[in-house]
Formats: sequence, structure tokens, C-alpha cells
Amino acid sequence: MPTLQSSIEAALFARAAALVLSPALPVAWPNVAFNKPLTGYLRVSHMPNTARRLFIAGSDPHQRVGLLQIDAFQKLNAGASAATEIAGQIAAWFPCDLPLFQDGIRVRVTKAPDIAGALSDDTHWLVPVTVSYEAFA
Repeated sequence: MPTLQSSIEAALFARAAALVLSPALPVAWPNVAFNKPLTGYLRVSHMPNTARRLFIAGSDPHQRVGLLQIDAFQKLNAGASAATEIAGQIAAWFPCDLPLFQDGIRVRVTKAPDIAGALSDDTHWLVPVTVSYEAFA
């Protein structure tokens, strides 16, 4: 049986995997071999945070919060708008209060995703999108 943590991650990753962009972009998943293309791609990361105990009994559900990070990469020196547009589409795919389910666990997007300022590296321009979530389990 999957653990609570892997079920939360699976729910988030399933939603990310179902995102359809045109044109489609390859996705770099955590701990999976990936050769980054010179064109655009997405990078998915999961950052769980600490569990919060809200109730008296230890067997009561804990609030589990965290972040799903999806970075939109585009070719460097090709303008900022393409990566910003993709980031907006990613954010729209994870609306506030979106429920996600996996193995009987309900995960909820807690607010509109944050789109951060763009960054660049040697080959790409990237715009980070951060999705906040919570689960009670």
C-alpha cells in the first residue's frame, strides 16, 4: 500500500502530467534521466513541508502542506513572452480549491499559483510557477 507522502506526490504529479500544451513540451521529472533540449521544456519538483498537528488526539488527521514547483523553460534570447505565457497556462491548470485524489487521499490547491520573476541560465529563460497545496490525513 502506498504511503501518505507518495499518494500526495502521485496526485500532484498526475495533474501535472495531464497538462496539455501546444506545442507539447518534454517534462523533466524528479530523479528521472532527462536530456534538456535547446528548445522549451518543463521541470517538475515537489517540496513537502512540515506536518501540522491541529487536533488533540495523535490519531486525528494532520494538515500536510507543501509546494509543487513547475518551471517553464524557453530558449534563451527568444523573448520573455513565450515562457510567461506557458507559466500562465500552468497556473490556470491548478486553480484555487482544485481537489486532487489519490489512494483515498484528498489534496487541495490552497490559493492561486504564484508566478515568479524570470531567471536565465546559460541556455534557457525560465519562469517558475509555485502551486501551494494541503492535505488532511
